[in-house]
Amino acid sequence: MTTHQNKTTQQAIHIGSSCACFAVRKMTRAVTQLYDHHLSEAGLRITQFTLMNAISGFGQVPVYVLAEELVMDRTTLTRNLKPLIKAGLVASIPDQKDARVRNLSLTPEGADRLNTATPYWERAQAEFVEKVGEHSWAEVSKGISLIDRALSNGPRPSDRLIAAG
Repeated sequence: MTTHQNKTTQQAIHIGSSCACFAVRKMTRAVTQLYDHHLSEAGLRITQFTLMNAISGFGQVPVYVLAEELVMDRTTLTRNLKPLIKAGLVASIPDQKDARVRNLSLTPEGADRLNTATPYWERAQAEFVEKVGEHSWAEVSKGISLIDRALSNGPRPSDRLIAAG
């Protein structure tokens, strides 16, 4: 191995072992696979389940508010919503005051699917906690929240819901 190749390899190892984004993405893929496995029984993926759950929490929510809540750009959110809208699980209707704003809500079929999927989510959550350990998950969850808040641009829309509820 040449000196250049050795330096390149050492740099790759350093970045691979210390990069926060790489580690979080790798972990996220593993966690996603676990949840997707369980939720497939209800015909959903975890990305769809979390979108539907967030919409359910708000009742009716503008796309831009949901994007802010989920820390997603609107284009990505819209792309992820399309299959749910097409399947009749999520309704997207123009706002009464501003037709440029689209409001999202679960359809009755969407609410039923979310209810059907929830026990599968609970199984995935239980398996995750069992594998990771309850104490470890509590610590990691706390750390994730701290990092999220440290990197956020302010309060999330759900903060107002939580405070009001």
